[in-house]
Amino acid sequence: MRTSKIGLSLRYKLLFLLTTLPVLSLALYLFIATDLFKQDKIAYVYDSSATVSRSLATQMRIEMQGAYASLRTVVEYYDFAGKQFSPVAQDLFNKNPKIQAMAFFRHRADGNYEAMGTLGKPSDPAKKFLANEKSLVDLRSLAVQNTIWVGENNLGHGLAELSFRLGEKDAADHMVVIALYQADDMMNAFGAQGSYTCIVMGRGGKVSIDPEDAMPADVSVFQGLIKPKLSESTAESKLRDGRDYLISYAAVGMGDLFVVSRVDRAKALKAVDVLIAKSILFFVALIAFTVLISVIASGTLTSALRELFEATQKIANGDFNVRVEPRSRDEVGGLAESFNVMAAEVSRLMSETAEKARLQSELNTVKTVQETLFPPSQAQFGPLRITGHFEPASECGGDWWSYSKVGNKIHIWVGDATGHGAPAALITSAARSAAAVIDILPEMNPGKALSIMNRAVYETSKGKIMMTFFIATIDIDRGTMTYACASHDPPYMLRRTGRPLIKKDIVPLNDVNGPRLGDRSEFQYKDVEVSFTEGDMVFFYTDGLLDIQDPAGKKWGEREFYKSLLASANNGHDTESKISEIRDVIDGFRSGSSLIDDVTMVMVEFEATARAAA
Repeated sequence: MRTSKIGLSLRYKLLFLLTTLPVLSLALYLFIATDLFKQDKIAYVYDSSATVSRSLATQMRIEMQGAYASLRTVVEYYDFAGKQFSPVAQDLFNKNPKIQAMAFFRHRADGNYEAMGTLGKPSDPAKKFLANEKSLVDLRSLAVQNTIWVGENNLGHGLAELSFRLGEKDAADHMVVIALYQADDMMNAFGAQGSYTCIVMGRGGKVSIDPEDAMPADVSVFQGLIKPKLSESTAESKLRDGRDYLISYAAVGMGDLFVVSRVDRAKALKAVDVLIAKSILFFVALIAFTVLISVIASGTLTSALRELFEATQKIANGDFNVRVEPRSRDEVGGLAESFNVMAAEVSRLMSETAEKARLQSELNTVKTVQETLFPPSQAQFGPLRITGHFEPASECGGDWWSYSKVGNKIHIWVGDATGHGAPAALITSAARSAAAVIDILPEMNPGKALSIMNRAVYETSKGKIMMTFFIATIDIDRGTMTYACASHDPPYMLRRTGRPLIKKDIVPLNDVNGPRLGDRSEFQYKDVEVSFTEGDMVFFYTDGLLDIQDPAGKKWGEREFYKSLLASANNGHDTESKISEIRDVIDGFRSGSSLIDDVTMVMVEFEATARAAA
């Protein structure tokens, strides 16, 4: 066994790492911590900026909804017959102190707008607002395009321009309402956000509200940051003054208006510089303390590790009795205890591995012996064609099938022992031995054969392992088949009718039945005879065929079994092709999943004379 050699001691390596690398490690940590703090600070500022934008957007939406509801109520009482505001509408207008002036327009079929009427308070701003035809046309156009529009108005403090469209803009009869609205709270809110500067703009880039005229040159930048499908977002961008800003926006929720806020990035991150200075002083002190502790700890730690290393060398050389004395209750002490447990476990596993190898060798021998119990998978006896298939669920199976010829009679044997594996394989060996003896006994019918096999299985397993069985004897000269059953799944006879076979043509051979072989020491099994003519087929199988599952655990079942059996029986091929077709269907259904039980299939066909001769 090769032994590893130690070069430079772990103690010196540890001292070297703890005294030279901490500077680089802590510098990296300083960088990471500072960057994390910076990102956290940016995230905080983003969140605050988003909160400001969202809050202003919410306030603006509530104010706009109130104004919209008030104005629409007035419009609802408009007298379209007289083309004027009704007394009720005028009364509602006069009682609402926030509505200073309003104008009502209707879109005509020729594409122009017809002025339906105006209302105004006896104030100078209201008069100037209604007299400014260009402003009214612009507001009307903005309402048509954006459904609703709100902007600041310089005619008085807290005044806002409001316009909204009633109906689809492409409809010939849509209407537009334009108003001068007293919105002191909303307008004052845009000038009271501390370090944040806020404006309102449309998606098309037109500024709606900018109380301080603070950001007109940067509108194109803000417009590029607004995402088509996001109602709110944040971003970092350099504006025309050359400085970086943290920018956020939130949709007002009415029309295509957005509240946009900005804050200077450098001012927001000023606290990061203070953190860096304090962190450097702290890390210098930490490095000095780390060097002192490493000198003290390395001696104790490395001595215990060296003892463990020497013990592993002994394990490598085959000494599994070596043990290490734990000297502490920390991880190194725990490692020493784990090493002792590992050494004992390795010793035990090596003994078990040798035993498993011996058992596997014996199991392979059983498997080899069992393979000799089965006959060739295909046989031809005159017009009688036999094809069988067996697939075990493990190394050894509990199914067994065979055939033999005694005189002009053909015996078919199909059995299934309880479970699978080596114990079941031993029972099939006993059944095979009994069948070999039965073949040489004179005048032996299936019922008597089952009684003899029952005694053999019972004496072999003493009732602990039982076996279902089916024996059929085919007399070629008489064209008959005599059978007996010991609780085995009945095979199916498919008689050739000259037409494609259907489900009702599948006839189970279940006229007689008896207990499983090995259930009791003595039992007289009965048999029954059926006719067997050219073209008739019999399909024998074990219950493992119906228990086949796909990877999801779904069983193949009788329905799919009947479909596959009929499809193969109707194809006109020989028994080898029929069995092969059923196997292909099963393999496709299994998709590689393991078998739950052994699978056996045997097909016997009384072929037509010409085909048998061929």
